[in-house]
Amino acid sequence: MRPRSWPGMKTTLRFDARDTLLYFKNKKWNAFRRVPYLENVEIDQRTAYLFLLPALFFRFFPFIMTHNSTPMSAFLALVLIYIPAHVALTAWQSYSSLLRTMQRAREMRECSPVLMRNAPKQAYSPPSPWLRSSLARNPDTVSLSLWVCGALLTVWVYTSGISPPFPSASSLISSSPTLTAYLERNATYYISATFWNNEDILSAWTSETLQLIDILGPSNVYVSMTENDSEDDTPTMLRRFGRQLDVLNVRHNVNISTGIREEPLDDPWRSVRHRVGYMTNLRNGALQSLEDARQRFDVVILLNDIVFHHTDVLKLVSALGGDDQREKARNNHHKNTRRRMACGLDMDNAALYDAWVLQDRCGRPITGFWPFFTSEEDKQAVRDGHVLEVGTCWNGIAALDGDMFLDSRLRSKTADWHTDALRFSEPPECVISECALLPLRITNTTGGAPIVVDPTVVVAYSVRGWKYYAVWLRMPVVKLWMRIFEERYWDLWWNMGMGKGLRWTGLDNGREKKECIIDGWPRCDTNDTAVPGGFSLRFRGDL
Repeated sequence: MRPRSWPGMKTTLRFDARDTLLYFKNKKWNAFRRVPYLENVEIDQRTAYLFLLPALFFRFFPFIMTHNSTPMSAFLALVLIYIPAHVALTAWQSYSSLLRTMQRAREMRECSPVLMRNAPKQAYSPPSPWLRSSLARNPDTVSLSLWVCGALLTVWVYTSGISPPFPSASSLISSSPTLTAYLERNATYYISATFWNNEDILSAWTSETLQLIDILGPSNVYVSMTENDSEDDTPTMLRRFGRQLDVLNVRHNVNISTGIREEPLDDPWRSVRHRVGYMTNLRNGALQSLEDARQRFDVVILLNDIVFHHTDVLKLVSALGGDDQREKARNNHHKNTRRRMACGLDMDNAALYDAWVLQDRCGRPITGFWPFFTSEEDKQAVRDGHVLEVGTCWNGIAALDGDMFLDSRLRSKTADWHTDALRFSEPPECVISECALLPLRITNTTGGAPIVVDPTVVVAYSVRGWKYYAVWLRMPVVKLWMRIFEERYWDLWWNMGMGKGLRWTGLDNGREKKECIIDGWPRCDTNDTAVPGGFSLRFRGDL
């Protein structure tokens, strides 16, 4: 019989059942097997659009520009744009190819009923679903497996992977015996904060504070704010916030002062010790209302001029109450397990900000870079987001046992604080931060009450920095990068000895010669508790 060409086909078919199988070698059918995602992807224009351009965007996007943004940007472009786009394009092209093939088969049956009757059944049966067809026609299933993995990754990325890292307040309260008990008995909270030139962050600070007050109860909260010598609109914004608190019937105090910084205003820090004394007076000024209020407060919340999330405070109150079972189990060997202070972590410019203050249980300085600590146990706790015990901390935000700050007549029966009300201490002859002196006095007075850090509480000193460190870096998809690549990178860095230059070397890069050194840490598990060099600031008698 004479050969005949079917419309729209480049393959010539004969009128017999055997030759009709050539139809399935048509270029349109094989288009399914030539979908770019199912073959080796070459660097072409598509790659530039779907990978290189998003990577450049992530690299120079203001919120995520930091020390590790180049490799991270490539990773984010891959998992957020490149793989999902290829998965979607492949699915669409496969579906379109399937529809065209089915349409061509219908046209073939309509044009030649005789041909279709004589052909083998399987040759003319309607095409199967694309997944089964691909498996049947392509013995090598690696490409298909990659597509399935890419599809599953895409589903995870765009459901859980980019979810906000902050739990809801209701979920925190329901899972915390401490928070539940406090809310049931209307526990009271004293919020103390100091400000200077903070108009850029005050809108965020006041918004989160109002949400926190709404959760804790307006009648259960006292807010004390101190500002000094600001050169921007900070005083006006604080007064406006005070009027908002008046409307809500929240007790508060706004202390606006001038002339405290001393001359010259552009360089008031004649020495580190002078600065510490100045900050001590400011922080104690914010605590003055504790005496004026003449009532008991269960928790004292100390805040720097930071950007935070209202659930951060709830987490610290929960950590202060010892809700995490991990720390309870680890601390059972010690006679005093009542926690007195819980801190978060403050980030700024790709590193921990208060590296001067934060030390581990043995007084060892931190690295400043994630996961911050030198002992493997502490580093693992940071990676896992578990509360860990430290020697000293502050880091922008802290929750403390209120009994320590009160007059003896206002303390609870279980206060176990038999000395004057806790305040920030004047600096000793050696140089040390006022924020470190506070936990040191707690340790000295209580004989070693636990002081802890919750690494999931991350604050910053700018809105941009907070969005990067507290939100972006803690999204599950970015944490995946941290686990797979970042941890190994920094482990290699430290193992090769290159990280020593990143350690805290002392005040003013070591030029401050009278920096305090502390020994005799009561909760250190090793005998190597003394830090060599400098002065010795011991717990007993000196604090």
